[in-house]
Amino acid sequence: MRLTDTLLCPARERGWQIEATVRGVAGTLILLSVALSMLDRRWLFLTAFVGLNLFQSSLTGWCLMSNLLALFGLGGNKREA
Repeated sequence: MRLTDTLLCPARERGWQIEATVRGVAGTLILLSVALSMLDRRWLFLTAFVGLNLFQSSLTGWCLMSNLLALFGLGGNKREA
């Protein structure tokens, strides 16, 4: 699979396992950024960025994190029909 095909593939075509990995990464980033915001409030921008990306992927079906995980071979294989 070509790099552009991997990066442009909609998340819904990647299967359930990749979705669970994306939610785990998103949750970890949000908790980490909230904890770091105690030191510097600018870390809340990371929380907003993750939330915005989750929202846009729910509308469009395209998720950058799922594509990056697939590119690096993480998050499981595509679910068989």
